[in-house]
Amino acid sequence: MKPVSKFESLAQQLVEGSFRRLLGGEMAELDIAARLARAVEDTQKGDEAAVVYEIRLSAADWADVTTQNPDLAESLADYIVTLCQRGGLTLAEHPRVTIVADPSLNRYQMRIKAQQRPPDTADITQIRPSPAIAGEIGEAITAVDAYLIVEGRRHIPLNRPLINIGRRTDNDIVLDAAVISRYHAQIRWRYGRFVLYDLSNRNGRTLVNGRPVKESVLQSGDVITLSNIPLIYGEGQTAQRVRPSAGSDETQTMPKRG
Repeated sequence: MKPVSKFESLAQQLVEGSFRRLLGGEMAELDIAARLARAVEDTQKGDEAAVVYEIRLSAADWADVTTQNPDLAESLADYIVTLCQRGGLTLAEHPRVTIVADPSLNRYQMRIKAQQRPPDTADITQIRPSPAIAGEIGEAITAVDAYLIVEGRRHIPLNRPLINIGRRTDNDIVLDAAVISRYHAQIRWRYGRFVLYDLSNRNGRTLVNGRPVKESVLQSGDVITLSNIPLIYGEGQTAQRVRPSAGSDETQTMPKRG
C-alpha cells in the first residue's frame, strides 16, 4: 500500500473512532484528519515526521472551534502521535499544533503548514482562544489552586492550561534524570479538571497511585510517579498544602509564556 493511501486509511479509521468527538460545528472531521495525514506524509524525512503544524481556518470556523473545544490543538497533537505510531513513523518530540484564523480563507477552507523542526520562537502546542474564553479558563484554574510537590522538595503551582514535564530544558517542569524521557508527560486543563497524559511511549513509566496510566484525571492527593521520581498533586488554599521538607526549595514558579 502506498504511503499516502496508508495514512489516509489510518485517518479514516481514527475519525470513525474517538477523533470524531474532537471537532465541533460543521467542520468536516474526515477532511481535517485527511489533510493532517497528508501533511504528515508529505513532510516526512525517512521515517521521521514533522513536529510543528500550523492549521489555518477561516475566521468563522476558528471562532467555532475556539468556543466549542479550546483543547482542540492538544487533541490534534495526540492524533498526530497516534497516526505516526500506527504508520511506522518516529517523532523527535511531541507535536506542536497551532490553530489560527486566516481572513483570506472562506468558510470550511483550510491550510496546513508542517515543519520538521520547531523554530526557536515556536510555542508549545496550543490553540489561541478568544480573550473572553482565555480569561474564563484562567479564572477556573486560579479557583482550583492546583500544585505539584516534586520529590518532596519543589512546590510548583499549576497556573496555566498546559504543562510539559520531561528531561529537556524547554519543558515547563524539568526533571534532570536519565530515567526521564525528553518529553515524559503533560498536565492539561480539560473540561474543568487537570488531566495527566503519558508521552513516554513506554509502558509502566507513568503511574498514578501505583497504577500505570496513559491518561488520568487528577484528584487532590494523587501520587504521580514518572519512572522513579514521585510527584504529589494537590489542590486548595496555600495554608492547607502539603509542606516541602525542611531545607528544600520552597516554591518554584513556572516562567510565563509570552
